[in-house]
Amino acid sequence: VVRLPPTGRAATDAVPATASASASASDSASASADDSASGSAPGELAPGDVAGLARRFADACDGPVDLVLDPLYGVPAAAAARTLRPGGRLVNLGSAAAETCPLDSSTLRSRSLRILGYTNNELSRERRAAAVTYVAEQSAAGRLSVTHEVAPLKQAPQAWERQASGTADGRIVLAFG
Repeated sequence: VVRLPPTGRAATDAVPATASASASASDSASASADDSASGSAPGELAPGDVAGLARRFADACDGPVDLVLDPLYGVPAAAAARTLRPGGRLVNLGSAAAETCPLDSSTLRSRSLRILGYTNNELSRERRAAAVTYVAEQSAAGRLSVTHEVAPLKQAPQAWERQASGTADGRIVLAFG
């Protein structure tokens, strides 16, 4: 399962902050050539580089993936679709990166992919209450955890910068006092 991060510089580098270290030498060489042609700094993707971002997603995964949970859409979703196995699913949860997506027909058809949309607005009040209750019970039982770091409120600007750049240790929780 690939979960695209909902915040940060998602439109051009949703995964690169974590995946770039695993890029192969051949990808690095081709990226350098692409960087000089696009005007991007070495190791950075040019805006709209679906193929480059797809390579970084693939490098970060252990083979093709079954499911992508996508709150971004746009270029990140098109790139993530290229990492799906045949019959894989991309579930769109939002459009933080863009309202439209440059998903090419050959990617969709060659793998018989399924693109699904999801919204909590479809849930009845009862189903939403049951889901929140279940999550609360699992959390109270110690079966759920969220990777996070605690930062003092006075360091909020620096903490948000780490979150946006992808260098934070999970979610950031601001502490008062």
